[in-house]
Amino acid sequence: MFELDSVTKHYGDSHAVGPIDLSIAPGGVTALIGPSGCGKSTLLKLMIGLIEPDSGLVSFDAAWVTHAGIEDMRQRMGYVIQDGGLFPHLTARRNIALMARYLGQAQGDIDARLKTLCDMTHFPADGLDRYPGELSGGQRQRVALMRALMLEPDVLLLDEPLGALDPIIRYGLQEELRALFRSLKKTVVLVTHDIGEAGFFADDIVLMNEGRIAQQGSLRDLVERPASDFVTSFVAAERTVGAALGESTA
Repeated sequence: MFELDSVTKHYGDSHAVGPIDLSIAPGGVTALIGPSGCGKSTLLKLMIGLIEPDSGLVSFDAAWVTHAGIEDMRQRMGYVIQDGGLFPHLTARRNIALMARYLGQAQGDIDARLKTLCDMTHFPADGLDRYPGELSGGQRQRVALMRALMLEPDVLLLDEPLGALDPIIRYGLQEELRALFRSLKKTVVLVTHDIGEAGFFADDIVLMNEGRIAQQGSLRDLVERPASDFVTSFVAAERTVGAALGESTA
């Protein structure tokens, strides 16, 4: 679904990413993990075309991601950032339906899709007319997810979607999100700093360090067959690996 070929990105003198070669298979969940500043969020932004590589090529569904074609491509991509990125002056309903209204979809179709999404994400229908400031953190993330799913995209790109939530809410949403990913059978690319969360969600884990891929594979690959001392140290620093391994092998 995504191909990155010798991709690099710099910000001034700062090296952010690359060179990276990466393939994201369709229909599965891929997690991008690594320490802060390793380039995982930059990689996600390159995939969705929010930034352009300094060198190398990014393709989506066999088409190059370029400025000229990105608007049409983005209608096939759902994107969720850490705090949800909701517009505070719009109700949940208007936040979710923003792109559908912009594209001129019929109100009846929008309403039907809203009902489907509320059922899918367990969001209370009476919350649709509340503003983001009137919703809980978990509800705001559900609204952000519904907005990403509104146009029935082929892929979901999620940048630390649960990072700002307290542990209890985060745990509940993890369970719901994994069930949703499995039922939708869409391509999902998830950024997280938590290797346990990556193992809970993902079929494939891409561990990054200093803008490059340190190792790619399953959680068990990283734990039992580390490719470097960095991988060993990163895994050892996580307290949730054991629980995640139990989930992934259940």
